Amino acid sequence: MGRGLVVTAAMAALLAGCGTTTPTREMSSGYAVFDIKAGPDVPASKIADAVKTALQQQTSGVQIVNGIPPAPLLEKAPRFQLVSPFKGNMAALAAASGQSVQAPTCEGAIVTANARDTSMSRYGEASTFFVCVMPYQTGYSMNVYTTFSKASGAFSAALLGATLARTVTGDSSKFIPRTIAAVVDGVKATGATVTTVEAYP
Repeated sequence: MGRGLVVTAAMAALLAGCGTTTPTREMSSGYAVFDIKAGPDVPASKIADAVKTALQQQTSGVQIVNGIPPAPLLEKAPRFQLVSPFKGNMAALAAASGQSVQAPTCEGAIVTANARDTSMSRYGEASTFFVCVMPYQTGYSMNVYTTFSKASGAFSAALLGATLARTVTGDSSKFIPRTIAAVVDGVKATGATVTTVEAYP
């Protein structure tokens, strides 16, 4: 059997499953929490710059908010929280339209970054990154919250093609760990020590 016939047979088998062509939108979330220990020669501004630079190199767009440390500093490492940006009926409407009804927030962060990778948007895929660094008495807590959204099925010929290709190559969510690793490596390059506290998935 020629290569073209093999490919055609594979596509026919995939299309035979109704789920393959059903228009579908899907979003997945994940997070990682890191503990940073830095000496007096690694100021907070250096860590913040490392986060910004890594995201600039890995994503399509970045928004940075630089804050001030809380006083007094907490004894234990703080952690991000998920809160609803909508209230009452607005939350129900947002959920019904497929929007995320929870957003990450970090109280007392010295830097908060929101980044987005839209390089695969024409194939219905997009990744977002929320990164914050919160100081406490003996170090910093760096929190990374990610989302990955994708459209599949027969929204268009291009998306149908991308849906079929994903069965062989996978989707661009596989690049999320690479971006997180780049942020961690950037912070380590300042001379700080970075330890993973928890992560999902």
